[in-house]
Amino acid sequence: MSGEKFSRFHRFAAWVDGEEWCGQPAASPAPREKKPRPGKGSSLDRYQLYRRYSQLVGAVFCLTLFGVLMATVLHLPLFGSPDNPTNNEVSQRYIERGIEETGAANIVAGMILSYRVFDTFGESSVLFLAATCVTILLRRDHNNTTTSDLEEMAREDRSGKKDRDMILRTAVLILLPLSALVGVYVMLFGHISPGGGFSGGAILGGGMILYAQTFGNANVRRFFNEHMYHLIKVVCLMGYGLFLVDYVMTGSSGLPGHVPLGIPGHIISAGIIMPIDLLVGFEVTCTIYAFYALFSKGEL
Repeated sequence: MSGEKFSRFHRFAAWVDGEEWCGQPAASPAPREKKPRPGKGSSLDRYQLYRRYSQLVGAVFCLTLFGVLMATVLHLPLFGSPDNPTNNEVSQRYIERGIEETGAANIVAGMILSYRVFDTFGESSVLFLAATCVTILLRRDHNNTTTSDLEEMAREDRSGKKDRDMILRTAVLILLPLSALVGVYVMLFGHISPGGGFSGGAILGGGMILYAQTFGNANVRRFFNEHMYHLIKVVCLMGYGLFLVDYVMTGSSGLPGHVPLGIPGHIISAGIIMPIDLLVGFEVTCTIYAFYALFSKGEL
């Protein structure tokens, strides 16, 4: 790779290893002279013996764990067996009384966002925490950004603008509204048909990445900047928490809930499921685009 610059990954790897980055690959170290091998009983022989024992213990542990897992799989009940533990009173309750108790025609959505709504809130919190950790580690500021980094980013933006051809721009302008429409549809109708917040948010997030790849991150920042990102993330998670508290304190305790279930099959139905789907969808959208922007540019 002489005469060529390393990629961002190589620079990050060099930074992790504590090496200075000068724009060129580090020179290979000079070959070491071979020294005579110490005699028996030396520290080198003890180290090699310890290494062999460690490899043997590791191999025995892996084989034992593999055997335990295979024995567990062989003792699992057969698919469709009457005594299968998955066919118990819990799944029977979901199937027989799911529509009546949740108002969702989609049984899976009713189970995830009604019976196990607290579980799904934990998953959304994990997404929020993961995006926060990535922001802390990869966000550019005055402590980890040099003048050469800023100049390189400016060169990449200029070269990216030159490489965008008319066919790509036209195709994205046609496909992007359709993908956004599909993403919103999947979130709004997740309680009626297959879909929901996670899948709809993934579609919207992928559309934003496609737009950023075609027109640049600067154009995305016109309608989705760092302030908007933090606002949406916090509002969605807090809104989800408020719906969860209301549901746990009323509906799941046998008391009448404040959000009516409506008529199953209608878009305005299923109680808190559709609002939660929207909140989760926007949360996932922000997380997916944040991962892309921070890993590629170090900023939103």
